Amino acid sequence: MIAIFPQLAACAAAKDTEKLAVLVRTQFGFTSPKIDISELLNSIGVESEALDLDCSGNLLVRDEKGQFSVIALVPAGLMKDVRQFRLAHLLGHFLLHVQSGIAAGTYKDHGFRELVCPYARYVSGTSAAGIKVSSRQEAAAEDLADEFAAAVLLPKSLMEAAAAKGAKVAELADFFGCSPDLVACRLARLGLVKQDVGAGKKSTQANGNGVSGMARIREIASRLEGSAGTAPRK
Repeated sequence: MIAIFPQLAACAAAKDTEKLAVLVRTQFGFTSPKIDISELLNSIGVESEALDLDCSGNLLVRDEKGQFSVIALVPAGLMKDVRQFRLAHLLGHFLLHVQSGIAAGTYKDHGFRELVCPYARYVSGTSAAGIKVSSRQEAAAEDLADEFAAAVLLPKSLMEAAAAKGAKVAELADFFGCSPDLVACRLARLGLVKQDVGAGKKSTQANGNGVSGMARIREIASRLEGSAGTAPRK
């Protein structure tokens, strides 16, 4: 059964991804720095499964005579960091863009289909609006889900406390069980380090260069595909 809580719905309506990430962790008892997103999804009532997909992921929402079921699908063979972020991204879509409609009885869509790897997009420092593959509304939804994914994996308060103590990227990556690339990008986006996001390269979001933005995402996705046991889709 899908679990919907008024506090979560209120945060989602306000698009407060940082507070929403903290609330969803505490609401379902995931207070340790390291988190298994598939277990969090299961606690909320969202199934997850890895299949042979022709895209980067799907959030499927089904209405069976007023009874909703939601499942998050990701490609099989993804490395842990990519799978975690992708599932967290799909969870973000559910919390931010689906649950309110289900609660109000007005949700009529069928979910979300991911065409671009959310992890590669985030660590590249590229906005979905900057790669020109979707409408403005769709791009905003993708960016918001990216922000939620990063926030739930790397909570702001814990990141700020660790940065204040001088923790290094490698130490934080081990502490949270996330990749150094993701940690470095999150630190930069929170303004906790003076460096560019995404492996030391500047974000293409500022200049809106769709070609270079997509090229950067493909570069990162290609590097991930070269890692042992990975098969991310672009």
